[in-house]
Amino acid sequence: MIYRLRTPAASFELRREPQGMWDLWVDGTPTLTFATPEEGAAAVAARETGAAGWDNASAPAPADLSGWERADG
Repeated sequence: MIYRLRTPAASFELRREPQGMWDLWVDGTPTLTFATPEEGAAAVAARETGAAGWDNASAPAPADLSGWERADG
């Protein structure tokens, strides 16, 4: 399972690990790991991703997974 979000400032993926955690990828680079995809989406919206380019940007992002595309992966 993968969730994807594209914004003018960055592209994001939340990818499920085999152990059940969720990795956040920003522009193709892994950054942080979360217990749920909702926590990852909240970190993107709060600009707490560990990716300085996004964390310092002003582009909008949804506060939850409602704006993310869900894909099988």
